[in-house]
Amino acid sequence: YNFHCTLTHSHPPHLCNMSAKVHTPTSISSSPSPVESLRGLPQSPTDLTEVMRVLPKDATQQDIPFAFFTLLRVWVFVVISTYLVYVSPWYLLPLAWIFMGTCATGLFVLGHECAHQSFTKSRLVNEIVGTICMMPLMFPYNAWELTHNNHHATANNLDRDHLWRPLRRESLDKMGWLRKTILYYMYGPLFFESSILHHGYHFLLPFVTSKRRLEVTRSVVFALIGGVVSVWGAYCYGSVLKMYVMPFLVFQFWLSTFTYFHHRHPRGVGWKANEDWTRIYGSLFATVHIDYPAWVEYLTLDINWHLPHHVSPLIPWYNLRKCTYALFIAYGDQLQRDEFGWRLWKETTEGCHMYDKERGYAPMFENNKPW
Repeated sequence: YNFHCTLTHSHPPHLCNMSAKVHTPTSISSSPSPVESLRGLPQSPTDLTEVMRVLPKDATQQDIPFAFFTLLRVWVFVVISTYLVYVSPWYLLPLAWIFMGTCATGLFVLGHECAHQSFTKSRLVNEIVGTICMMPLMFPYNAWELTHNNHHATANNLDRDHLWRPLRRESLDKMGWLRKTILYYMYGPLFFESSILHHGYHFLLPFVTSKRRLEVTRSVVFALIGGVVSVWGAYCYGSVLKMYVMPFLVFQFWLSTFTYFHHRHPRGVGWKANEDWTRIYGSLFATVHIDYPAWVEYLTLDINWHLPHHVSPLIPWYNLRKCTYALFIAYGDQLQRDEFGWRLWKETTEGCHMYDKERGYAPMFENNKPW
């Protein structure tokens, strides 16, 4: 198949016209195995240092004025979207909720940038900005930083990565029907609700780990303060359901959707056990680039341009696009990409629950449904 651009507004001509081969079968059953999808391909890098050499020289260079302009821009959009929710008639509220929740996701992405020290070179400034941005979302900045760093260090490691790790066949064989049914929805169609449980787990971190306990505890306190103030404000200006809960659910949807499809994909390379896993495998070959609608990418600061972010988290968000172009030019045959939509949603949520070395992804139930 010829590599082509699904969103031409975001791809320059030299990338759109390149004729790299990618694996894009139309069904899960026709997908190549994880081994076949990499076998015989040229230019395979051996470590991330080698990959960094193909990126633009200014890939990790920070533009501090632009970073703070973006900070202002994101907050302005949050304020505007909050006002729109406040004044919208009932029949326009769903659109207003979607807009506000997507704008709020931009706040989280700024906190994400700060946690990776790609916002500024000052760890103190990054922590202050990141904490403030995550407070309205009730997200403990330092606690989340701790779990997220583990994800980056172990991406798509079947034994160590905690984020959207698929089940193993031997585990499923020991489960009863009821537990399998619950997990089917939590790993599949209702995966974004699982994200809320993961969110809540961060409030327990001071009690379950001693790592950076003081910082983690402090971030939990600030998150609770931010949550209380936000909920109180929502109550004063309408209702908590209208002004906070519904936009918050939209935010959780985008947050979980980005990570879910980046690391779980019916035609992606997949997951490996710890003894077979390498850092470059998880960061480059097993991470999938997903195109989203332009307005979503704009409001969420291109967080879906995820491949270079796993090559080096120090790459600021505004350099992700040109770094993605460079990666596809250098390693296009070996990288995975897709477009967000119903086809991808259905294939992934119904068929990517379990993973094994030989078969790759497989559904929990033979007919992809628990009934």
